[in-house]
Amino acid sequence: MKRWWWIGIGIMLVAALAIWGKIHQQSLVSPVRWQTSNPITSPRQTHAVQLSGSAGDKTKALSLPRGHLPHTDWYLPISSHAAITYVLHDGQARWLVNGHAVALRNAPTDPVGHLVFAPNGQELAWPVAQGVSLDRLHQPVRVIPQAIAAYFTPRNTLDYVSKSGKVVRVHSQFPSRALPATVRLGYHPFVRGGRFLVYDQAGQINLLSLSTGTHKPILSVRSSRWPELVDSISYNSHIALLLRRPSALPAYLLAVTSSHGVLWYRWKTGLKPQIGLSAGHLVINNLDASGQLVTLGKRNLHPLPQSTGLFSQSPKGVIFQSNRGFSLLSRIG
Repeated sequence: MKRWWWIGIGIMLVAALAIWGKIHQQSLVSPVRWQTSNPITSPRQTHAVQLSGSAGDKTKALSLPRGHLPHTDWYLPISSHAAITYVLHDGQARWLVNGHAVALRNAPTDPVGHLVFAPNGQELAWPVAQGVSLDRLHQPVRVIPQAIAAYFTPRNTLDYVSKSGKVVRVHSQFPSRALPATVRLGYHPFVRGGRFLVYDQAGQINLLSLSTGTHKPILSVRSSRWPELVDSISYNSHIALLLRRPSALPAYLLAVTSSHGVLWYRWKTGLKPQIGLSAGHLVINNLDASGQLVTLGKRNLHPLPQSTGLFSQSPKGVIFQSNRGFSLLSRIG
């Protein structure tokens, strides 16, 4: 009887050691195995950029508008008559329009990448569980069912993407366009003035012309390594993409396309990166461990003198908070 008892204990020990070995093996996976020599599988003409010398900039101090939230730590001026102020830690938001202060009670806790606005400052939209919430000044809040992304055109009209069954449908000023439900969209899929849509299909990033319905490949990545398209933004002839590889410490890939090829940079961070535009330049945060904002030059990335957390993308450029208050990044270089 004792012999069987010891045999049982031995079996349990062997099983425990096997489980421990498997867990230990997984914990010893090299943290850089996600770093292939080139994360872009096509096109072949790519260039890995590096953090290089610092770039100069100029900033303009901004005063918060009358009626702003006390302890505002995120500020978005939309026009001379409209702005949004936020207290990020508890999701308080206030919409200031033509001297009126409107509390946004169901606004997203994190506005970055979620809250979009009409250029006239009189309409806002953001995703909710049921679709996209549309808030028009002096009108009841409306929810667009099944919508998953929204965009206001320069003419203040709302375009959006909806998902139903096996189809993702793009509703815009152009004819309705359909895509498979398997496609992935970033925070801001509408680019180039709302005339195009950026989407990811199993690692193939494409540009859909909403006017003609034609699809143009931008670049390809290994979908197993970079499964999430986070954001996209267009400027001049460029399209900048931000992709993510989720893990305990997420990895990010910045890729910028132009007629000359693709520039890319990858890094790991536990902070949420943003891509934005200021003075015609691409600006990125949470890329450098110093906390500095970084801008993309012709062939490399350049830290700016400014350090910030989350910034807001206003029509005039990037706006951030520092110990001196809120500032507009008005010039780079």
